[in-house]
Amino acid sequence: MAQLSSAHGPLVYLRLGAVDAVTTDDPEVIREILLRQDDVFASRPRTLAAVHLAYGCRDVALAPFGSHWKRMRRTCMEHLLTTKQIESFSGHRKIEACHLARDVWRKARDGEPVNLRQFLGNFSMNNVTRMLLGKQYFGPELAGPAEAAEFMHITHELFWLLGLIYLGDYLPLWRWLDPLGREKKIREVEKRMDRFHQKIIEEHREAMARRKEAGDGENKEAMDFVDVLLSLPGEDGKERMDDTEIKALMQDMIAAATDTSAVTNEWAMTEVIKHPGVLRKVQEELDRVVGRDRLVQESDLAHLTYLRCVVRETFRLHPAGPFLIPHESTRATKLMGYDIPAKTRVFINTYALGRNRRVWDDVDAFRPERHLPPEGSGGRVEISHGADFKILPFGAGKRRCPGAPLGVTMVLMALATLFHCFDWSPPEGVRCEEIDTEEVYGMTMPKAKPLMAAARPRLAPNLYD
Repeated sequence: MAQLSSAHGPLVYLRLGAVDAVTTDDPEVIREILLRQDDVFASRPRTLAAVHLAYGCRDVALAPFGSHWKRMRRTCMEHLLTTKQIESFSGHRKIEACHLARDVWRKARDGEPVNLRQFLGNFSMNNVTRMLLGKQYFGPELAGPAEAAEFMHITHELFWLLGLIYLGDYLPLWRWLDPLGREKKIREVEKRMDRFHQKIIEEHREAMARRKEAGDGENKEAMDFVDVLLSLPGEDGKERMDDTEIKALMQDMIAAATDTSAVTNEWAMTEVIKHPGVLRKVQEELDRVVGRDRLVQESDLAHLTYLRCVVRETFRLHPAGPFLIPHESTRATKLMGYDIPAKTRVFINTYALGRNRRVWDDVDAFRPERHLPPEGSGGRVEISHGADFKILPFGAGKRRCPGAPLGVTMVLMALATLFHCFDWSPPEGVRCEEIDTEEVYGMTMPKAKPLMAAARPRLAPNLYD
């Protein structure tokens, strides 16, 4: 699709079987879609994967625009992702950052290469499961290896299926034939996913009942996200939210905050290790802001301007996914002078946007300096889309990811911890320029092979224990 835009202009019309579609990688067209005509393009198509893997599109990310979506998003913004709620879990994030530093330090002490995909995946997963489920799946407070393995397997299969382009969504006859067994696979994962989520809900209900019997009452400070959802009233005067709605929101939180942040962090580590000059600048800033007599705190993150540029450049060159989740027009409209029918699908190509030569120069170079604010301006480096729509890590408009602040914090905290605590280089026998950067296409775009690297501690030993 990037080649289509290069050949045919900033807005390309496609006829995908029975479906009208347009694709773009141009900031002005994207601004028109996500800002000026946000009301028109704020809906989502009901794809087979969305219907079966998002509980009939009853979640936030994949639900069509309407009253149900508004209520579910309001639930997220007012009860789950408030600044106060996110800050209430800062202690957990601090513990997970300490565990990350300690676990890498043990590998470095033993002279072993570090599998950064594994460590960053564990960091993201534990942060999300602590907030969402009240459990840690990897580490000293392990919930159980079988449950952790099931959780990881379901999450990876979910991302794989949601990232597939399924011909049955465009050619109705294909669904009847299903020659590759995709629909069968989707239904199998749907059942396993639902059993896992229902088990979590029942565990929380039983724990709440035990606390009530013991007279502990409702300690809001100790409540995880599932506890909060189980305490909320439902629609149309119901005493509590439906289990289906709770499971749909759980699914959104897991999908949005685990694989995407881990993929971004692995790409950032890959590019910085590949460019030692960038690593030196990141560490000089960390030594200036944090020093070497303590670990990084979340309060430091706002002052790490160059690291924020590194993250923004990573989002440009390696967006978490090649496209935003597709939008769909709710009515006929005009877009850049062209007639757009109702129910047209819109594919915003974030991968091509970051490599658009009309927008960026030297597009294949990893150069964080391009994002620095003008000298003396004192401007903050905006990691999200900003006013220019040149990168879109979290979307924009009504369908912007509601967990963007949490996602940015998790990415920055992991990277700041690793760059502050360790010097990094490729494994023995590999030169920096030989580090592999091959990608795998899907809903997210991870490295084809896990990043292996050598770590050397740069702080006092007592800070790692």
